[in-house]
Amino acid sequence: MGYFYLGLAFLGAVAPYSFMGQFLLTHGLNFAEFKAQLWASPISSFVGAAFLISSLVNLFFVIGEGRRLKMKGLWLPVLATVAVGVSCGLPLFLYLRDLAQARQQERAAAAEAAGLPAVIKR
Repeated sequence: MGYFYLGLAFLGAVAPYSFMGQFLLTHGLNFAEFKAQLWASPISSFVGAAFLISSLVNLFFVIGEGRRLKMKGLWLPVLATVAVGVSCGLPLFLYLRDLAQARQQERAAAAEAAGLPAVIKR
């Protein structure tokens, strides 16, 4: 499942930036124009509000779940969420979570094979 998440993270970065690239070619780094177009119509406002709220929820999820699982590298999905959005940040976090859980299972199996009690904290 991990590589599937990694592929979705890549797609989640490339697809949105293909549209952003069109904007940048036309308008450059014009933040005022970006803001005007983002809130120009009810449908674009819907997308903008959904993006902002989803990104905020994703940041809280990544930080909370990542700390609970004692994951390293949480700055990557946080940066991906801020720089691209949930379409990249969430699948990147799920990929990293799969890696962390696989490592935890490997440590537990190695401890069991050595005759040590396996302690898995959740």
